[in-house]
Amino acid sequence: MNKPQSFFHLHLISDATGETLLAAGRAASAQYKDARAIEHIYPLIRTEKQVTKVFEDIEEEPGIILYTV
Repeated sequence: MNKPQSFFHLHLISDATGETLLAAGRAASAQYKDARAIEHIYPLIRTEKQVTKVFEDIEEEPGIILYTV
């Protein structure tokens, strides 16, 4: 019988394109072979209003948060 696949939400927040953060997030999540990361990528986050919207999204699907500034 197949084991159900587990997953986790990975929120990647960057004030730039987020390419470096995405690579780091994927490298970290690759360590969890039995779980799949559902990536939520938020590039070019620079204002308080944008940050507020990101945190509203995260509240709906909580998970690991990685960010760069």
